[in-house]
Amino acid sequence: MPRTRGTARTGGGYRRILWPTDFSRLASAALPHSARLAGAGRAELVVLHVLSPPAILPVPDLSGAVWTRVLDESRAAAQRRIMQLTGQIRRRLPGMRVQGILAEGQPEIEIVRAARRLRCDAILLATHGRTGLAHILIGSVAERVLRMAPCPVLVVRHPSMRSKRA
Repeated sequence: MPRTRGTARTGGGYRRILWPTDFSRLASAALPHSARLAGAGRAELVVLHVLSPPAILPVPDLSGAVWTRVLDESRAAAQRRIMQLTGQIRRRLPGMRVQGILAEGQPEIEIVRAARRLRCDAILLATHGRTGLAHILIGSVAERVLRMAPCPVLVVRHPSMRSKRA
């Protein structure tokens, strides 16, 4: 089997699994599935957090220096959270290769961009499972990732949403 960017496929399975997280309980619903899939094939688990630029509000006292400090603090907090999360995964699953990445931008675009750049074999993410008007108004990052992804996407519903299916 051909080698890709220095990593070999493990037994025809996955080499790299992407788990995007916003650090919410909802996103954490996909972590066990991601870890199980990565562990089964001895694949690397990539934990991705996308820092979305805050909405620009008309705040007269928010100078450029203050705005820059707010963004820098947001980046630092997100980076710390990624490090904590990847550390927890490593402690719970010794021997699993785990990488944490912080990206900035629109979540669905950065998720797909990371999957392409890292040559991920699969993306596992959670969804609210909204339908109807809520889906139309709020949209779905999971749905947009599914439409644009360069690899298979597994979408996991949070357990509390499974019982609400009609």
